[in-house]
Amino acid sequence: MAPLNADDATATLARTVAEDLIAAGDAVVVNGLTFPAQNYKLVVGSYGWWRLVNRSSRAALLLIDQGFSSPEIAPLMRNVFNHAYALNWLVDNGEAAVDAVISAGAAAHEKLLKKLKDTGWAIAAEYDQALAQQAPEPARTPAEQALHEKLLHELGNVHDMLDRYGSAELYPVYSHLSSLSHTSTPRPAAADSRCMYTMFKSTSRSTGPAMGCCTTPGRKIMTTSCSSTTPHPQ
Repeated sequence: MAPLNADDATATLARTVAEDLIAAGDAVVVNGLTFPAQNYKLVVGSYGWWRLVNRSSRAALLLIDQGFSSPEIAPLMRNVFNHAYALNWLVDNGEAAVDAVISAGAAAHEKLLKKLKDTGWAIAAEYDQALAQQAPEPARTPAEQALHEKLLHELGNVHDMLDRYGSAELYPVYSHLSSLSHTSTPRPAAADSRCMYTMFKSTSRSTGPAMGCCTTPGRKIMTTSCSSTTPHPQ
């Protein structure tokens, strides 16, 4: 596939593809979903991420239409970028990946509880009681625990997740979106003036069941931010 350029033709193509994918996703859920009972845990784990990707993409397009640019859109696109790969990872690893997500969430809740207590929030006691109702970590064999720790690491390290899918070269895109999403040193407008259009990368394999609902086999799609050529105050 020929490389895509930072020009109007690529921008139009990116917009068309994004709108088609969003519409296809909305059409799938309009009448509800049915799926095999044995897939329940995985579907529950992945459905929210999939809808987040679709709705965040729609929100980004709405912001662009209203004249907003990279500083406002980058946080949304960073989330889309991350979750698009995480969806593949979740489906490829099945229920073991869902368990890793649950464990990561439980650890994050415990950290939040400590911060609430340390800073004197009255809600800490109520939050503590809610966390006490969570199911404990299940017993795992040594092999299961090793896999669990591997998946936890991949979930928390975007570079390693990209590398697993042969796309480590795209980490700078994620890193750039992160720099636009967080407080950072003001930069010359020219540094962010070029659009980071939707990136397509042809591959020799399918990107997995999760992305299969959004793309054709053998092609990955990663939507990133598009900066305005107009200087924006930092």
